[in-house]
Amino acid sequence: MVEFIPLLLVLVGSFIGAIGTFIIKKGTNKHNFFRLWKSKYLWGGFVFYAVSVLLYIIALDQEELSVLYPLVSTAYIWTTLFSVKYLGEKMNNYKWLALVGIIIGISLIGIGS
Repeated sequence: MVEFIPLLLVLVGSFIGAIGTFIIKKGTNKHNFFRLWKSKYLWGGFVFYAVSVLLYIIALDQEELSVLYPLVSTAYIWTTLFSVKYLGEKMNNYKWLALVGIIIGISLIGIGS
């Protein structure tokens, strides 16, 4: 039987990792590549990534990789939602269909476990 806590850790980790990506993207909108290295956005994003990785490590200690790793792809969903809501990026039907495909794939793996 699949454990709930590791699944939750991975889902929270993917959300936190998506926040890290979003923060770094905000930094790239304000700074060029060389100034970004001195930016709070880059280092803040790295901190979020580090927390995300720590949560993954804790989860992997408790559950199988083949069960947990597909949940990491929920970061694509979070990142897309953040970029649409906060960065004003546009979505088309193909992108929405792709997100639905990710959700279906994650669900099928969950059912198969």
